[in-house]
Amino acid sequence: MERFKLFINHKGLFWIIILLALVFFVRTPLVNHWLKKIIQSESVTTIIPKELPLSVEPPLPIKMVFTGDIMLDRGVKNSVIKNYNRDYTKLFENITWFKDADIVFGNLEGPVSDVGNNVGSKYSFRMDPAVIPALTRIGFNVFSFANNHVGDWNVAAFTDTLRRLVESNIIIVGAGNNTLETEQVRIIEKSGIKIGFLGFTDVGPNWMVAKENSAGILLASNPRRIEIINNAKSQVDFLIVSYHWGDEYKPFNERQKSLAESSIDAGADMIVGHHPHVIQDYTIYNDKLIFYSLGNFIFDQSFSPETMRGLIISATLDPITKSLTNIELLTSQQDKTYKIIETRPFERENDAILKKETTIKKPTCPKPADVSQVNKWLFPVSQELSIGNYIPNNLTVIPNTIPTRDVSFQCLTRETVTALEQMIIDTKKLSLSLIVSSAFRSATIQQTLFTNNQTVNPNQEFPTVAKPEHSEHQLGTVVDFRSGGNVAFTLQGFTQSPEYAWLKEHAHEYGFVQSYPEGKELITGYAAESWHWRYVGVENATAIHEGKLTVYEYLKNLESINKTIKQ
Repeated sequence: MERFKLFINHKGLFWIIILLALVFFVRTPLVNHWLKKIIQSESVTTIIPKELPLSVEPPLPIKMVFTGDIMLDRGVKNSVIKNYNRDYTKLFENITWFKDADIVFGNLEGPVSDVGNNVGSKYSFRMDPAVIPALTRIGFNVFSFANNHVGDWNVAAFTDTLRRLVESNIIIVGAGNNTLETEQVRIIEKSGIKIGFLGFTDVGPNWMVAKENSAGILLASNPRRIEIINNAKSQVDFLIVSYHWGDEYKPFNERQKSLAESSIDAGADMIVGHHPHVIQDYTIYNDKLIFYSLGNFIFDQSFSPETMRGLIISATLDPITKSLTNIELLTSQQDKTYKIIETRPFERENDAILKKETTIKKPTCPKPADVSQVNKWLFPVSQELSIGNYIPNNLTVIPNTIPTRDVSFQCLTRETVTALEQMIIDTKKLSLSLIVSSAFRSATIQQTLFTNNQTVNPNQEFPTVAKPEHSEHQLGTVVDFRSGGNVAFTLQGFTQSPEYAWLKEHAHEYGFVQSYPEGKELITGYAAESWHWRYVGVENATAIHEGKLTVYEYLKNLESINKTIKQ
């Protein structure tokens, strides 16, 4: 009886024992729910999971509009005074849809000012300051000011124009108060991505070139042009380069073609041209759009139908893929008062490049003929060991989140892409810029590269290009890098870059190792390549890094171990 009384007096202990039994042995949904309520009532927040974040709406696409030459002086000004009571907005009443765009771009053909003196010819322009609010009202927020008329009323009118545009929150491209401003990429950030703008003129005036301490423009003949474009691309997700170039009233020429293609090679994602006063052709180079001339948007050249119309580009930039979609081309038509009277779909005969609903063709990856092939991502490829006609069965297109340049086939295995994406994200946080310049190569592509290299370098002690069916690139797990920083696109340039220094210390943390390090030529059989990195998984890469091994040594060791185990 005494023992029973003692138990009753300690009933708290009894209920604790019961509770523990329920926790550890019963744990039914009902009990779990009950326990959760008890925990919540005690505010023990440390063991209650936080609520999942609310779903986030996908970023909105960015609508961009590009127009041709804008000149609101001379005949246009006289017409506005006579017909529209000095109201420049009347010229644009029929294109109110510009206001729906995030970016509206045009070439401002001359200063907008009430100061300065005429130093040009009879073709000198100086626009009424009233044109700026009229243009901003319809949506213009980016102007190229690198053209042959910006100096018509001397530097005073030029700098006054810069001031007025800045005060109106308009971005100026290709011109500035000094060299630094002209070369600096202008950035608009929308939907989480950065859109950059650069502007060059290839038709002068040369005396208006910006200096370190004097205002002016940026010439296409600048010896640092490629470097400027390359630096700009390293700061943005999508780069638009504008050129004032070409011959007036004529088709595009080889000089324009060369400037455009070299700009894309340097990092430009789109080229927009002005100056010829007529619409010139457009084309695609390396999956990037080139518009050689958009003609006249507003200009007093009423002597021909060609000079009274312009090309308007309407395009949507996808913030996820960072690529152009929904590209639409329109023709704008002026009347005799220089008012835009209509815009209609632009057509050209036998147009095989763009249709209204067409987007730029996306690359595809080859598939293996034999789908039963296993992925040989740990296969020890060398000069002696052939991989045959192997093609990985999980190749995927490199996403736009990974910067690329001159990639033979824009494909890697899914595992490689996943690891590479994370590495790119982390290096960007450190202000490093890694660009993939080569990825998967088929045996056919490798044959072409090997033949070309043999022609140029027939007697290499240690080759720099593998024979077909003997290249690691065929595995789909290898990338050649370039630096997006201020270094040359050469092997030596990359070797001296901060990107390479970082890779040597940290690439293994993401599963990448350097296949052909310096001092290992006798083992690998190939010349040292600082830019050639292979994905082998974090565990393998760490072992290679810590053991100071080559990939070939490590994989041969694994092969020997596996053979011993099987025996």
